[in-house]
Amino acid sequence: MKKGGFGKNKPVLITIVALVVLAAMILASAGRGTANWFENAVGAVLTPVQGFAARASNSIADFFRGVFNTTDADKENAKLKSELALYNKMQLELEELKKENERLRGLLEYSGSFGECSGVAASVTGRSTDIYFRVFTVNAGRNQGIDVDMPVICADGLVGRVTEVGATWSKVTAVIDAETSVPVMVERTRDNCMVRGVLNTVDSEAGMELYYLPRDRTDLVPGDTVITSGIGGIYPKGIKIGSVREVLTSDGEANAIISPSVDFVHIEEVFIITGNGEG
Repeated sequence: MKKGGFGKNKPVLITIVALVVLAAMILASAGRGTANWFENAVGAVLTPVQGFAARASNSIADFFRGVFNTTDADKENAKLKSELALYNKMQLELEELKKENERLRGLLEYSGSFGECSGVAASVTGRSTDIYFRVFTVNAGRNQGIDVDMPVICADGLVGRVTEVGATWSKVTAVIDAETSVPVMVERTRDNCMVRGVLNTVDSEAGMELYYLPRDRTDLVPGDTVITSGIGGIYPKGIKIGSVREVLTSDGEANAIISPSVDFVHIEEVFIITGNGEG
């Protein structure tokens, strides 16, 4: 066992002896100005190793110097960077609040443009999974006086009506939903008709179809504005629905495709009408 152990450690012992001899030779030549051939050979071998060790040592020293010798200027710089990041964040939040305030102001102004009414402003908190968001959730419900069939508008026109109510939330079905019908009027001609939601499968564009309009009693043209007629008791009169995109005639009846005035993809706030001042 001892013989085996010695054999295993033999390279280590040889290395130690070589280093001792090398050290003795270096000490012996310390007083001379020149080195012999053996010292030169050893120096050529060890110089790259010594250079690497020196660089590694310097890097480690620089690291700990940076940790333990941080100056007041470094601390002040870090503080200023942190304050700048906080300032930028506050600026973004302020800009968002300004935009929201502008949207809400426009919403309230529009709600008063078609008669005296009362209502509740709410934010959109959820949307249906389809691309046109035909059903979405808002953060106002029974606790805020919301009930089923109350009309919902935004600053651009009619959004839809409340179809489901919880304590603090409501679900709104948009007018572009295929199962929704709204009594409307062509603003220019004063013709009464109906609109319902429709999806154009050719260009995948959400819209509405105007129907029940006699062809021989109207001169409907593209660009005509369509508003709520007030018939039916759900939607107050005069709320903008959209504009005529295309007129279609068949079997003695005029139909039209309506482009909605509301951008349902980007809607963020709504106004739920809880009373129209008539009662």
